[in-house]
Amino acid sequence: MSLAEARIQEARKNRATSLDLSNLDLTELPKSVTQLSQLGMLYLDRNQLTMLPESVLQLSKLWELSLSNNQLKMLPESVAQLSQLTTLYLDGNQLTTLPEALQKLTQLEQLYLHENEALGLPAEVLGPAWREHSAAPAKPAEILNYYFRTRGSEKRPLNEAKLILVGRGAVGKTSIVNRLIRNKFKNEKKTEGIKITGWPLKVGDAKDDVRLNGWDFGGQEIMHATHQFFLTERSLYLLVLSGREGVEDADAEYWLKLIQSFGGGDSPVVVVLNKTKEHPFDVNRNALQRKYPFIRDFVKTDCEDATGIEELRRLVERETDNLEHLRDAFPASWFTIKDKLAGMKRNYLSFEEYRHECASLGERDPQAQESLAFYLHSLGIALNYKDDTRLKDTHVLNPHWVTSGIYKILNANRLEKQKGEISLNDLPAILDAQDYPTEMHGFLLELMKKFELCFLLSDKEGVYLIPELLGKQEPDDASAFDPLECLNFEYQYPVLPEGLLPRFVVRTHVLSDDTPRWRTGVILKLEDNLALVRADAQERRVLINIKGPVANRRRLLSIIRANFDRIHDDIKHLKPAEIVPLPGRPGSHVPYKELLTLESKGKITFDKVVDENILSLDVQQLLNGVELEAERGHASDERGRMDIERKRAARIFVSYSHKDERLLNELKTHLSPLRRQKLIESWDDRDIEAGDDWREKINENLERADIIILLISSDFINSDYCIEKEMKLALARHEKKEARVVPVIVRDTKWELISELSKLQAIPKNGKAVRNWANKDTAWKDVSDRIEKMIKAMRDGDSLGRRAR
Repeated sequence: MSLAEARIQEARKNRATSLDLSNLDLTELPKSVTQLSQLGMLYLDRNQLTMLPESVLQLSKLWELSLSNNQLKMLPESVAQLSQLTTLYLDGNQLTTLPEALQKLTQLEQLYLHENEALGLPAEVLGPAWREHSAAPAKPAEILNYYFRTRGSEKRPLNEAKLILVGRGAVGKTSIVNRLIRNKFKNEKKTEGIKITGWPLKVGDAKDDVRLNGWDFGGQEIMHATHQFFLTERSLYLLVLSGREGVEDADAEYWLKLIQSFGGGDSPVVVVLNKTKEHPFDVNRNALQRKYPFIRDFVKTDCEDATGIEELRRLVERETDNLEHLRDAFPASWFTIKDKLAGMKRNYLSFEEYRHECASLGERDPQAQESLAFYLHSLGIALNYKDDTRLKDTHVLNPHWVTSGIYKILNANRLEKQKGEISLNDLPAILDAQDYPTEMHGFLLELMKKFELCFLLSDKEGVYLIPELLGKQEPDDASAFDPLECLNFEYQYPVLPEGLLPRFVVRTHVLSDDTPRWRTGVILKLEDNLALVRADAQERRVLINIKGPVANRRRLLSIIRANFDRIHDDIKHLKPAEIVPLPGRPGSHVPYKELLTLESKGKITFDKVVDENILSLDVQQLLNGVELEAERGHASDERGRMDIERKRAARIFVSYSHKDERLLNELKTHLSPLRRQKLIESWDDRDIEAGDDWREKINENLERADIIILLISSDFINSDYCIEKEMKLALARHEKKEARVVPVIVRDTKWELISELSKLQAIPKNGKAVRNWANKDTAWKDVSDRIEKMIKAMRDGDSLGRRAR
C-alpha cells in the first residue's frame, strides 16, 4: 500500500475533515479519495500533478484545496463543481489559462495564483502571497475580473512605471529630474517630501509610448521613515550621489541595501555620480556591482552644464524598456478613466464623485468601479482609502497631496519643540489652507496612524505623538539594564531603516505609557517586567534586555518579537538575523536560525568556542530560554511551519466601539504571543484593505470567525451598529455552534442587564472590567490565557476543522 493510500484509509477510518498528501511525488491521485465524502481540506502541495484529478471534483464539501507547486497547465471548467471552496492555492504551477468556471465559485475568499508567469497577472492584482500573513489577500473576484477583462482584444499594455530618485539631501536629485524632463537647470531649494513628475517617453525599437512617473524623494533623515511606503518593485531607481562630504561609498551601501530591502532584489538601479565638476569623485564600481547585481550602470553627471545627461537619458530609456512589468495587460476600457484621474487638478474626490467620473467615461458597473479603484491604488496612480471607517468616504486622487501633507507635518519646526506632540489645533499653522482645508486635517492624522507614524496619547485628549520626532537622548533609566541580569535577544540587519524603531514604539505604545520613549528606543512595562528595546544605527542592530520576575520574561519577549515580526513582514527582503546571546557571556551569541536547525536535526548539545574555552551548550535550554516551545512548532523547515499555521490558526473577530480603540490595542498586544504560536489570526475593522466595502468586509469576517470577541463598554452598548449588526450576527452564529462569542468586559457598565450577554461567560475572571483591575496587564493576561485554553479545546475537539466559511 502506498503512503498516499495509507493516509486516505486512515482519514476514512477517523472520518477526518482534512487530508495532507503533500510531498509524495504523486502524478495522479488514488481513486479511493472519493470515499472521503466528509473531507473539507485537501493538501496536494509539491507533487507532480499536471491536471486537476477528476476524483477531487467529486469532493463536494471541500472548502480548502491546496495544489501549490505542482505542474498544472490548466483547470477544467468542471472545477465549478467545488461550489463550497473558500480557499484555493494554485501558486507555483505552469497555468497558461484560467477557466471562466472559476467565477462561479461564489464562496471563494482567497485565491493564490502567484508564480504562474504565463497568466500575465501583475503582482499588484495578485496581492500578497499566502506566506505574507501580515497583509490581507486580494479578492478573488477582482483577480478574475482583471484576468478576463485583459484577454484578447480587451487589453492594452499598461506602459506605465515609476522612476524613483533616492539619495541624501542636496545631492541634486531635483536638478537631475529637471534636466532629464525639461532640459532646464536652476539652483533648487531642498525638496520637501516627494515631487512627482510625469515624463512621456518613447522606448524600444517600436518607439512605444510610455509614461514614466518620476518620484523625487527629499533626502532629509526625518523623511527616510516614510520612504518605505513608496519604494516598490515596479520601478527603476536612480541612486544619486555626490562627493561633497566624502561619504559617497557609505551612502551607496546604505541606499543600495535600502532599495534591496524595500524594492526587491530585481529592481534595476542606475548609480548617478552627480556634481562631478564641483567635486570630482568615483566609487568602487566593480565591487558594488558584484555585491549588488541589480546595478545596471554608472554615469557621471553635472546638471549645470548638462554633462552626462544625454547618456543618463539613454540609460533610463533602455532600462525602462527592459522593466519586467512595463507591458502588463490593462483593461482597454479603463485607460480613459485612468488617464483622466491621473491628470486631474483636484487633490481628492469623494467616492461618489469618483463613481460619477467613471460613469461619465463609460464604466457604469459599480463592481467594476470598485475593482478599478483597487487597481489604481495598487499602482500608485490614485490612492484610495474609502475602505477605512476611520478615514471616512474619501477617495484620494493625488499621491503628491498625501505625501506632501505628511512631510509638511514631519518637518514642522514647532513639533520638534513640542517633542513630537501634535493635535488638530497645530495643523492650521503647518498646512496651507487652500490645499489642506480644515475638514481634511483629521483625515491626514488618521492616515499617519494607519501608516504607524503616530498614536494618540492616553493622558492628553486629542494629542498624538510622532516617535520619529522625539529627542535622541537615551535616558538614564537605560543604564539600569545589566545584560548579565537580563533575558537578552537581538536583531542584526543588513541595513537598519530609519523608521523601524519609531514604528515599533507606535505598535507597542500601550506598554510605554509610564516609561521613557526616545527616537531610537523605548522601555516597555508588562506587569512587573521591564524591557529596554533600542536601536544601534552604526552597528545595524536592535538590542532587547528584559528584567524583572524570571517567570514572565519570555511573555514580554514574545510580545516584542511578535511586533517586530509584523514590521519585518512588511519589508519583504529585509531579513534580519535573530540572535540569542549566551547567558552570562557578554558578547557571545548563537544565531537563532542555527539553533532551530540543530533542534530539527535532533542535536541535543553542540560545542562553541568562547573566550578560548570550548563550551558544550544545550540546544533546547538556549531556545526555551527565549521562547516557549509551542512558539516555534515542530516543523523542520519554514514551509512546514507555514503549513502548520495555515491549517491550525483560529480566526478571531473583534467587535468594539471606536471610542475603545486604545483598549483594542491593549487586547491585540496581549494576544500577540498566541499569534507567534500560530494559534490565532485576529481581525478588526482596521485590517480592511484599500478598495473594500467596509460593511461587506466586516460581515465577511464575522461569518468566517471561529471566535468573536465583544469588547463590552457603555459605548459598545450604546452603539446601534455594534449591538444591532455585529453582536446580533455573532450571537446567531453562536447559537448554531458555528462560532464562540466571548464578551470581554473592558469598562464598567451594566452589561448583565442585556439578556443576550448575560447568558454568556464573560471574561476576565468574574466579568470584572479590565479597567477595574489593580494591574491591567494581569487582567489582559487572564483574558489571553482563557482564549488560549478555548482555542486548544476547540482544536482538540476538531471544531477548528473548518477555518474558512
